[in-house]
Amino acid sequence: MSPSIGNGDEVRAQLDSVGDDVLVARVLAGEQEVFSTLVRRHQAELYRYARNLRIDHDSASDLVQDAFVTAYTRLAQCSDPARFRFWLFRILRNRCLDWLRDIRRRSVGLDDVTLVARGTPNDSASGSELRETLDRCMNELSSDLREAFLMKHHEGRSYQEMAELADASVSAMKMRVHRAREALRDALLEAGVELPAA
Repeated sequence: MSPSIGNGDEVRAQLDSVGDDVLVARVLAGEQEVFSTLVRRHQAELYRYARNLRIDHDSASDLVQDAFVTAYTRLAQCSDPARFRFWLFRILRNRCLDWLRDIRRRSVGLDDVTLVARGTPNDSASGSELRETLDRCMNELSSDLREAFLMKHHEGRSYQEMAELADASVSAMKMRVHRAREALRDALLEAGVELPAA
């Protein structure tokens, strides 16, 4: 291994071992290349969040990239560099919600579409049909309810973390999760899917 490669690996390992606040300070001090460590550190989580909102791969990748560009250009506005991750997440969240609102505006109204054929599924109904029904029900939820439900039940976040990421109160996030569960339950029952008693 050449000395330059070894040195590069050592620098990368050193950057990977420090907190976001240190990296932010170094970028603001003129070491722009250090921002790539923040990208590597947070990119996968941000992408998963966007995909969990049912945003397609290409759009999710674009939104994540846009969030990083915005974060880089506005880095001096990050008032608490130790909480850079939450600040970055809020930037992405706003981009995603704008994207979802734009898609919803251009889509056919829900009243004009029969989402699921009524009737009770028989024993031969496949798991993929149930999955499709659930996906349709999830897509009917408002972006706020879908986001809260997925953060809680898919990502396993605590209500406190959810509240910080969504810039809302803990009680608001609990209410969103509750409303999402009720809406999903009602939609599945309407589609003829029998659910166990709560």
